[in-house]
Amino acid sequence: MKKKGLLVVLALFVVVFALGATASFATDDELKIGSNRVGSTWYVQAAVIADVVRKAYPELKIDAAPIAGGIGNLKLLGKGEMNIALTMGNNNKWAYEGTNLFNEPITNLRTIVGGLDQFYVGIAVRKGSGITSLKDIAEKKMKIRLMTVQRGTTGEASAAHLLEAYGFSYDDIKKWGGSVEHTDFEAIVNAMKDGRCDLFIQALSKGHPTFTELAVTGTIDLIGVSEESIAFLERYGYTRSVLPAGNFKDQEADLVLPGYRSTITVTDKMDDDTAYKIAKAIFEGKASLVQGHKAFEDFNPEKDAVNPLNLGGVPLHPGAAKFYTEKGLLK
Repeated sequence: MKKKGLLVVLALFVVVFALGATASFATDDELKIGSNRVGSTWYVQAAVIADVVRKAYPELKIDAAPIAGGIGNLKLLGKGEMNIALTMGNNNKWAYEGTNLFNEPITNLRTIVGGLDQFYVGIAVRKGSGITSLKDIAEKKMKIRLMTVQRGTTGEASAAHLLEAYGFSYDDIKKWGGSVEHTDFEAIVNAMKDGRCDLFIQALSKGHPTFTELAVTGTIDLIGVSEESIAFLERYGYTRSVLPAGNFKDQEADLVLPGYRSTITVTDKMDDDTAYKIAKAIFEGKASLVQGHKAFEDFNPEKDAVNPLNLGGVPLHPGAAKFYTEKGLLK
């Protein structure tokens, strides 16, 4: 019994130690790019970015970490529990200003590069729902069933912002006899297929697996938004973005949508030399990035890397700024 008890204690120690190592992310000389869960688009992208940086500068110990999404990554940066975050330009803006999903400003944020890919606020309506635009829902006070992903995420916040741009809210939908549910992708897909969901709003990339599945099965139509709503959403860091026709089954026309793009964000604690090397490796590694993940095809280093809209208004890290100055992109 004593031997068995000792083995149990040792096993628990190993588990606790592993969890502790995961929580601390990295030693002082290691760099971890916070992304999202293993298997997600962002995790793959972060791993590709890390590989590009390592090949350019083998002395840098850098890898992807399978946590914690665009919002969570920035909060961990603010707590000093992460040194690099893969996030969105609009997430940067919210964090730096202390608005939306952030209770207070994280003012020590600095950016390395922006515009790495293109995301959209996708709007899927159930075929046969009678919904042709969000304006119709507001004007007719339609009884609809809206579904989003979990609260506290970029996708859910985007849904709330988009409704606001059209003058209504979750509470209004409920007041009109409809429903609002925040859940996971699997539940949303099943609800759409079963006719239990009329409207799904979520961060969308080209070839997004959930939207692709729903489109292929003929369950949804994708709709765009008005120019007026885009202008309204600029206050939250969204930009006018066009999803080209043909990205999804039966998408016959270009769709104007609110959009945002991924960034590599750090804090002012990163040394200038490391920031310089990461910026240079990513800027000059476009071909390798695309080879690793097609999402990087939308990245135009000269045009996108230092565009303030892509960075969410967060200052460039001095080390990164030095590189871009040498390239003639900054004065």
